[in-house]
Amino acid sequence: MTRYLSLAPLLLLLTACGGSSDNNSSPPASSSPINTSSVISTPASSLSSSLQSVSSNSSSSLAVSSAAPSSQASSRSQASSNSSSAAATTAPAGLSATAAQGSVTLRWNNVQGATSYNAYVAAESGIIPANIAAFDEGRRIENVSSPYTLSGLQNGKPLYFVVTANRANVESNPSSEVSAIPTALQSALAPTAQEVLVIELINRARANPLQEAARYGINLNEGITGTPISAEAKPPLALNTRLQSAARDHSQWLLDNNVFSHTGINNSSVTDRIRNSGYSLTGSWATGENIALAGASGNTINLTQYAFEQHEGLFKSAGHRSNILSNNFREVGVGQLQGYYAYQNGGRFLSSMLTEVFARTGTNRFLTGVVYEDRNGNNFYDVGEGLSNTSIQINNNFYEVFSSGAYSIPLSDGTYTMTVHGLGEQQTHSFTINGNNLKRDVIKSGNAVNIR
Repeated sequence: MTRYLSLAPLLLLLTACGGSSDNNSSPPASSSPINTSSVISTPASSLSSSLQSVSSNSSSSLAVSSAAPSSQASSRSQASSNSSSAAATTAPAGLSATAAQGSVTLRWNNVQGATSYNAYVAAESGIIPANIAAFDEGRRIENVSSPYTLSGLQNGKPLYFVVTANRANVESNPSSEVSAIPTALQSALAPTAQEVLVIELINRARANPLQEAARYGINLNEGITGTPISAEAKPPLALNTRLQSAARDHSQWLLDNNVFSHTGINNSSVTDRIRNSGYSLTGSWATGENIALAGASGNTINLTQYAFEQHEGLFKSAGHRSNILSNNFREVGVGQLQGYYAYQNGGRFLSSMLTEVFARTGTNRFLTGVVYEDRNGNNFYDVGEGLSNTSIQINNNFYEVFSSGAYSIPLSDGTYTMTVHGLGEQQTHSFTINGNNLKRDVIKSGNAVNIR
């Protein structure tokens, strides 16, 4: 039987800003019911209020796109009847498409008696081999064999494929159609569903601070000294995988060394670790960090449960709440890792170490959100609901969505139209970036898809 620790989660926070000298001070201990082991704060002395988007700092926060037309031209429909007459050979079965950096590899089951195979590829669905030239970027590739790799493809742009078999100069009907999106995303940098959940909880709090405080039975400014937290909605924070890398590395170091501190490897500060991750701090910048630790007896722990519990513990703590709701930050990276930790009470338990790294640099702005299927109808992202093999198109650029459903797209101020691909009929939505990040979630419910 698993027995959860009775002690409250351990929590720490750190904030810092750049662009001028910092004033070092420690705020009083939180009066929240969470036992805060220590609070370290370095308040900002000057911050830039105008923020824009710099893609160089968010190259690891990406998004995706795939396209599917709602209807086919009549000439294509007519062509389908013409191709059906050439069905003397069985169509290939088991076609699959595996995406990689700038490439897609096709695999299928061989057909008995077939002497060769043809592959058909297009940037829109519903491929009809006899009329492939009528399809966007449609082409036929003759005399291929399984496995077959198409290279030199545009990352983030969805493609559709069918394969036919040839025997005695007769071409079979096409296989079932498959799709894939060549990807530049590295799987090692992909956020876990639990890490995305934590970001969603942070952004839920920022969207309605009063409601989040009421959810946990506290006053929004409970334990806060100095400038109170306003009840106004705060712009969402965008996922940045460089910050995520810094967060994960620190969580791992804390577990490996049985330490709970904002001072990390080689006596590094959170600002040091952010810079070491490749995230560039330029102009007027700000950094911050929250860490939380909780564990249980037994050989397994539920990281999803701890994602909720550790967010609640951090939000109930005044200093951590200030970081979560700060207007000083625009991007966030979350690192949740599990490992054994020896607590001061003498117990050594399998634990969840959670690090939240916050930052703002220059004038970055982002469109951010999650693509998910709301299977339980609660109008909120849950672990297991993220939709993979989807992408987002803005103008002529395609952005990859992580398999967990998260995306972040750097944009300048302006009005845009986003097109979501990979969820059946294409979905479009117009939006305006005006000085702040903007959150747009793509939510599938049954056959309906909403962007909000």
